[in-house]
Amino acid sequence: MQPYESRITKGVGFQRGVYAFCRTFIGPFVRLALHFSYRPCRVRSRTFLCLGNHTQNLDPALMVIGTRRHMRFVANASLTKGAAGFLLNPLFGIIPREKGAKGDAAIALIEANLRAGVSVGMFPEGNRSWDGETEYISPRTARLVKDTGAALLTYRFTGGYLLRPRWAEHGRKGPMRGELVHEYTPEELSGMTVEDIYAAICRDLRVNAYEEQAANGDVYRGHALAEGLQYAAYLCPHCMRFGTVETKGDWITCSCGLTAKYLETGWFEKGMYMPFDNFAQWNRFQKRWVQEHCGELRQQTGAPIVHDDSCFRLTVKRDGVYTSLSDSASVAMYGDRLELSWENGSASYRMEEITGYGTFLSRSMYFNCGPALRYQMVATKPVSTLKYYALWRGLSGRAYL
Repeated sequence: MQPYESRITKGVGFQRGVYAFCRTFIGPFVRLALHFSYRPCRVRSRTFLCLGNHTQNLDPALMVIGTRRHMRFVANASLTKGAAGFLLNPLFGIIPREKGAKGDAAIALIEANLRAGVSVGMFPEGNRSWDGETEYISPRTARLVKDTGAALLTYRFTGGYLLRPRWAEHGRKGPMRGELVHEYTPEELSGMTVEDIYAAICRDLRVNAYEEQAANGDVYRGHALAEGLQYAAYLCPHCMRFGTVETKGDWITCSCGLTAKYLETGWFEKGMYMPFDNFAQWNRFQKRWVQEHCGELRQQTGAPIVHDDSCFRLTVKRDGVYTSLSDSASVAMYGDRLELSWENGSASYRMEEITGYGTFLSRSMYFNCGPALRYQMVATKPVSTLKYYALWRGLSGRAYL
């Protein structure tokens, strides 16, 4: 075995033991807490790449419970640093992926693990779903599958989104399910084109939470079910203003008169001016609106399209060094630039200078300006970070539908 392969496989035996222990003694409590059930399956391949749709923070654990197989997971690079990294790296062998940056390093580690006989799990959406529908999956995922030559598993979760929507302030109680959709052997994949593999991945991992709920009649009971939706619902469908949606208890409102009640099924009980039955429909509308109006939005350079004042904790990472800049920073996005301001400074970046943008959990967002500069912002008030991501994609000419 080559020295590099020895480094890749270091700790695998111990990690498999950790997985077996957790699956046996902790797994039943996780299943009970999340009301998780899964369809029993038998994975035939010794080494594989397992892809799943992403609905809950504990999806990796549930994938291991459902497949009963060890795998190293691709995860946010922040989990591999500090106290979390000190604990998680030796126990689980996380493959780090820096959000908003190019994934070349992570891809190289995935390929190295598979070549060394270590299975890998990942969630190709890169983020938990905001609206209950499977997010965009990059075609690069299919190229990775093709290049590795390893077997491919597709694992689908249903119910996880409505159990705890990404934007929600409070959890619910209700069912979540998992199932192995398909195991593609290396021989099967060798006869498929990259386009065929991509189509199979998208088909196998596609989930619409509301279609699943309607088919099964599931209910998700909890407290203040609507609270937090303003993190995701950034455009009012009645007055077409950004950042005016508010929530309290089970109710969604806007100062223009829009009202709706969030039900235990995850659907809306329509009130005044609400044209949608659920948030997936609403999110499709606001994504499409941004794409269709990005031409005129690019001309809005004198006044901000959206802005939030004194609402963010702001940190900058420059050449690998993190510096806290403010606990009450302001952000404004114009048709051609993004501006940051805080007590002792400010910064402005044109859209073409921002090489990556993304959101993390419900309140955090980040953007990169090349490989050496990264800004991270955490909302300290109930404002939408998703609107900045949606606008950046539209204004920079990136598809977001």
